[in-house]
Amino acid sequence: MLRSLVGSVSLVAATLALAAGASCASSEVVVESGAGGGSSSDTSSSGATGSKLTSVSIGTWNVHNLIDEKLNSEVPFEDIDNNYPAHRAAVAKVVDSFNPDIFVLQEVESQPVLDALNAALSHPYEHTRLIDGNDPRGIDVAMLSRVAPTKVLSHRTERFLKAGTTSPTYGYARDCLEMHFTINARHVVLLGVHFKSKDSDDPDKRLAEAQHTRILANGIAKADPAALIMVLGDVNDTPLTPPMDALTAGNPIFTDAAALAPEGDRWTYKYGGKLMLIDHELANPELFARLEPSSVKIPHTKAITTASDHALIVATYDLL
Repeated sequence: MLRSLVGSVSLVAATLALAAGASCASSEVVVESGAGGGSSSDTSSSGATGSKLTSVSIGTWNVHNLIDEKLNSEVPFEDIDNNYPAHRAAVAKVVDSFNPDIFVLQEVESQPVLDALNAALSHPYEHTRLIDGNDPRGIDVAMLSRVAPTKVLSHRTERFLKAGTTSPTYGYARDCLEMHFTINARHVVLLGVHFKSKDSDDPDKRLAEAQHTRILANGIAKADPAALIMVLGDVNDTPLTPPMDALTAGNPIFTDAAALAPEGDRWTYKYGGKLMLIDHELANPELFARLEPSSVKIPHTKAITTASDHALIVATYDLL
């Protein structure tokens, strides 16, 4: 729908070194078995839904500490939420309202919590996935999908450098969850992220996370030039900052669907009275060309503000 728009979108972004040499020599990818957590197998073939869809709606939302009331001794700084049933119900109400085909969530405690959320929906998703990441409070990146993933990878163990440095070595604050789908015979890849927050800020770590995520995206594109690739989630930074430049600049440019939301809605987080766009859906040219512009929504309803301190982003992409 938007094939002619890619060339006309103006982005001011710094040119950054994103060669594979910017990462450490170790590039281990952890592949989790389906039996370990989730209702879908990591190496399953795409289901009938994926073969029949001619468009796909994709959403991202930080659901703000969706954690239960039980302590897990394996999580060093875990909180508990005695208001968990009400919080889960509030999140479920919003998920039901928008119901994207694929929803990538941040700040979900565990696979059981994700599955409990799914069970609370009016129309539960057929596939859920969460792989425990690196956050010391135990909040993770999660997937709800009506399309069977063909592969789900975790990059939680990888270590990398900020481009142009020799130390320190960084890892993802949570994870970069790599999800592959076959939808209407097209290869769709989502990289779900939740970068370092600005509490006890470490901007170099957040920049290194962004650079490494872009390296992963470039590697996927090199392996399959026709792949429809998106980086989405809570980047914890606004447009034209170094981490966002690292994700969007270069060849090819990745473009933020959020830039096409109504201007007054173009924010996802309020801090100190300031409205900020820190959550994003960044699509490569092959996917951004298929964006249906009128579908981009960043709603700010009472139901959303009751459930989370972040707004969600949802958009639809034509796969014909």
